Amino acid sequence: MESLFTSTEFLSFKHVCSTTELLYLGLNTQSGLCRAPEVRQAIARAIAYEALMRPEMPTLRSPLTVMKLARELKRLYDIEHITLFKASSAFEKLKECGLVREDSLLFINSIASVSLNDTDWRDYRGRFPELARKLVVEITEEEELDPAQLERKRTLAGASGVFALDDYGSGYSNGSSLLTIAPRYVKVDISIIRSIDTNTDKQQFLTSLVDYARPRNILVLAEGVETTAELRKVLELGVDLLQGYCLARPAAVPPPLSKEAADIIHRMKRC
Repeated sequence: MESLFTSTEFLSFKHVCSTTELLYLGLNTQSGLCRAPEVRQAIARAIAYEALMRPEMPTLRSPLTVMKLARELKRLYDIEHITLFKASSAFEKLKECGLVREDSLLFINSIASVSLNDTDWRDYRGRFPELARKLVVEITEEEELDPAQLERKRTLAGASGVFALDDYGSGYSNGSSLLTIAPRYVKVDISIIRSIDTNTDKQQFLTSLVDYARPRNILVLAEGVETTAELRKVLELGVDLLQGYCLARPAAVPPPLSKEAADIIHRMKRC
């Protein structure tokens, strides 16, 4: 699997913003990784970055194709290993260049049924001792949830033990997975966020999730915010984090947050 995918390095990063800050991730373009920002509300600065799979070989253009092939070849472990090491290496290079803050978090998609063995985890901690404590492990239900592997990911020595539940509301992730994974972050799927400004059912769904999450110290992240109308609505409904093209697009080097989006965040937080 390593030899099959090394030429693509198949990772990219995208922004995540929060009501307090903004989250970005980027990577060396030659390595094929790029990052997209995640954003919180309020201050509108990057607080973290999500690593994305971006295959570049002609026959492997889609992350779904990569995962399907790895599953058929029983090489999911290789995907887990390559993703973690390549993303972390790229992220460290960004920090060395002063392109991301030292305290930024790194969100990495992880296979729910796989975790690194002791030897590989020791290798990772040896290479990235500080970053190991800043990892946020993103879990979906595309692979069958394995409670033993989830617990191992949570309790690995030197790891942050922090989970994000990805694609919530997509059909994969549901109330049961919310209880099983016990995440610090819940990422609301783009299918819920799309046109949420005009869809009262989606608004109720998000409101209910925010009401559930807040007293449990869970942060709600709106994925795929692509219009200013969607941005205003999810802010109005109380999400903690934001992610999507409206804020910034995935890139090898983290771009600045859209001025229009930043202005909307600032105005709404003052109200």
